[in-house]
Amino acid sequence: MNVVLFQEIQKYMQWKDWNKTELSKNSGIHISEISRILNHRQPLSLQNLDAITSAFGLAEGTLYSHYIEECLNEGSRIDKRRSTQFLYKCAAKGYIKHCNDLLSFMLEENSKTIRKKNLLYIFSVAEMLFHEGKEKQALPLYEVIIDNELDRFSEKISVSYFRKFYIVRMTDEGQHALTHLLDQLANMPIENRKEAFMWIMADYYRREDWSQVLNYAEKLEKLASEGEYYGRALMYKSFALTRLGASLEEVLDLIKQYAHINIFFADTSVGNRYVALLDFGHSEYVDEYLSWLEGREDLYVGLPRLLETYVRLNRIDDAKGLIKKYKHIINDMAVSKEPWLKEKMYLDFRYAYALFQCKCSQFEEGMIVLLEVAELSNRIGNMERFKKCLLAFWQYRIYATSEHEEKYIKLLRTENRHKK
Repeated sequence: MNVVLFQEIQKYMQWKDWNKTELSKNSGIHISEISRILNHRQPLSLQNLDAITSAFGLAEGTLYSHYIEECLNEGSRIDKRRSTQFLYKCAAKGYIKHCNDLLSFMLEENSKTIRKKNLLYIFSVAEMLFHEGKEKQALPLYEVIIDNELDRFSEKISVSYFRKFYIVRMTDEGQHALTHLLDQLANMPIENRKEAFMWIMADYYRREDWSQVLNYAEKLEKLASEGEYYGRALMYKSFALTRLGASLEEVLDLIKQYAHINIFFADTSVGNRYVALLDFGHSEYVDEYLSWLEGREDLYVGLPRLLETYVRLNRIDDAKGLIKKYKHIINDMAVSKEPWLKEKMYLDFRYAYALFQCKCSQFEEGMIVLLEVAELSNRIGNMERFKKCLLAFWQYRIYATSEHEEKYIKLLRTENRHKK
C-alpha cells in the first residue's frame, strides 16, 4: 500500500481508537487479510477499500484520490484487474476527477506496447458500461480511445466511433458522429457492422431520408441472410420503397417475406400491411387498422397515421374521439425520450394534429404547431417533414398572423445545417 493511503487509514484508526481486530470486525474483512494489507504484504483491493471507508463512517470515494498508486503492479505498470475495477467504479458512479486522474496516468505511459494495453483496458471498461446500459458514462471512455488510439484502422477505434454515434444520435452531435462512423464501417467486425447498419438505417428513417434508408437496408440485407437483422432490413426496405415509387404489390411482397422470420416479425407484418394499404390510398382499412391496434402496447405507432387519415377523409368526429380516447398515450409520447421511436412518432402525431386543428378552423393553434414541427424537423435533418409542414402552412396562409409569416420566412431562409 502506498504511504499516503496507509497514513490516511492509520489516521482514521487512531480517530476511532481501533486496532486491527476492531477494523476487521467493523469492515467485515478477515483479520488475517487486514494484517497482510497493513503490513504491505497484500495489495489493497477496491472492494476492501470501500469496506474500510464504510467502517470509518466516511462517504464512498473519500479515499479514492490516494488509490491510483494501488492500480500499479510491482513494476510500476498499470495492473489490469485493479485499474479496470477502479476505472469502472469511478466512471459508473460519476467520480469524474478520480476517473480523469487515472486515465491521465494510463495515457502518460511512454512504452507504445504498454500504452496499447492500457487503451485496451479503457476500451474493455467502456464496453462493460455500454452493455450494462450506462451509455453516458461510457461515452468519455470511447472518446479517449478515439483521441488516443494510434492505429486508425483498429477494430476498437471503429467500434468506439459506432458506440459514440449510437449514444449521441438523438442530439445535435448526431450528424457529426455519423460522418465519422461512415468512414470506419469497413474496419468493423461483421457483427458490429450489422448493428451499425441497422442504427444508421434507423437514423435515416427518423429523418425520412428514404434513399439512404434503402441504401443501408440493402447493405444490411446482404450482410445478414436470416434472423433479426435480416428482418429489420426487409422491413425498413419496405418503408423506403413505399416512398420511392414502388408498387403496392412490391411492398406487400417484402412484408410477406419478413413475416416468416419469427413471431415478432409475423405480428409486426400485420400492422405494417395495414400501414402500406393506407399509404397507397386504401383508406377503407383505417377502422380495421384501429381495431387491430386497440389494446396493444405499441398502439402509439399507429396514432399519427390514423389521425391523418381521419382528417383526410373529413371524419372529424372520429378524429376527436381518437384524440380523447388515447390522450394518455399521446401525453406519454410527449415526455418520453426512450425508445427513440416514440419521439419520432410524436413528431408525426404533432404534424397530423396540426392538420386536424386547421381542419377544425383552429388556425392560430394549428399554424403554430406546423411551424414548430417544421423547425424541429429542419434541426434534425428531416427535410421531407419540413417541406410538408411548409406546404401545409402555405395552404392556410390567409389565416396567418404577421408573427406566423415572420417565422415562416425565417424557416425558408434557414439552411438545413445537416445537409451534406
